[in-house]
Amino acid sequence: KAKYKILSDGTLKLVEEGKRGNDLVLNIDIELQKKVEEILDEEIIKTKSQMNTKYYDKSFVVVEDPSNGEVLAMAGRKAIKKNGEYKTIDFTSGILTNPMTVGSVVKGASILVGYNQKAIDIGDFFYDSCIKVKATTQKCSWKNLGRINDIEALAMSSNVYQFKTAMKVAGYNYSYNMAFQVDQSVFDLYRNMYHSFGLGVKTGIDLPLESLGYSGLDNQSGLLLDFVMGQYETYTPIQLSQYISTLANKGTRYAPRLLKEVHKSTNSSQLSDLLYKSEKEELNQVSSEEKYINRVHEGFYAVMHASYGIGHDYIDEKYDPAGKTGTSQSFLDTNLDGIIDTETISTAFIGFAPFDDPKMTITVTSPDISYEKSRYAYTANTTKRISKKVSDFYFSLYPNS
Repeated sequence: KAKYKILSDGTLKLVEEGKRGNDLVLNIDIELQKKVEEILDEEIIKTKSQMNTKYYDKSFVVVEDPSNGEVLAMAGRKAIKKNGEYKTIDFTSGILTNPMTVGSVVKGASILVGYNQKAIDIGDFFYDSCIKVKATTQKCSWKNLGRINDIEALAMSSNVYQFKTAMKVAGYNYSYNMAFQVDQSVFDLYRNMYHSFGLGVKTGIDLPLESLGYSGLDNQSGLLLDFVMGQYETYTPIQLSQYISTLANKGTRYAPRLLKEVHKSTNSSQLSDLLYKSEKEELNQVSSEEKYINRVHEGFYAVMHASYGIGHDYIDEKYDPAGKTGTSQSFLDTNLDGIIDTETISTAFIGFAPFDDPKMTITVTSPDISYEKSRYAYTANTTKRISKKVSDFYFSLYPNS
């Protein structure tokens, strides 16, 4: 900035000329970034014309390189109504500051706790039908799934498999209406695993503001069952991106990075001397045997490819993806009186591709996409449409990935 001296008569005297700042080179792929924003604009406006979207107004996307934490694109867009029509505005800050309950996407981390604690082993079966423990309401998967193993549990997003695993972690074998009490140490086992993937902690992204989301203080046994299926704590899109990137590279958590290089300023459009080069920053290693992380990979692969998987078409199968969907209950204070009054549904997707050598991860979240007391039992597939279009464009830019 230029420097001026204030003279006695109130006028300014130039002391030092201003000069252009240093040039920043980002990891952002500008073509991908522009396309992501365009897709968000189109899909958010399209969704607002659909049923049951009264409280929906935003979606978020992060595309990352899992081998080093480089952020290739990140965007959030929000719908506002102006002169009777919807338009979109930038809300990229929400990627760092807008946590939500994320649902079943956490089950990759949850099942690792079961493996690590020897509560389950690779290939173990449970019978999936609604469970009932003492002093709690019945808890179910989205339908009774029958006898399933760990891969099928991830592919079909079984809640009950996670419930029964968590009970065994806590030292219980499930029986109908049994007493079930857990202490803080069981919550800590799960929370520490989540933290090692970047869920519920600062990701270390090179931006100044980042929300942690909500971390529960209550350790009631029923809440543990909510926790392991992603219905207790809240996470931001950037935390989800770090989680899937850590899983994709088989256990190394890197800080997400926007900055690539800093160059000395010039008076031309050409880059000058390199002043700083950002290097990948390893934050921690996930504590689990490789065979168990590989098994979660297989489960996420089945989500996208198996006939019984529920994640088809979020990324085109020809790119050999793996991933996990999430649907969660969320809650809003719609009249801002400090009281939660509306239950909504939020959706999320995390994925990576190609399976054998991941080059990209994608995270898409759409908070409050529908609401429970609507006249219509309909939830827009906005998250799926966004993920499919963004991943298609990524692989059009990088066809050899």
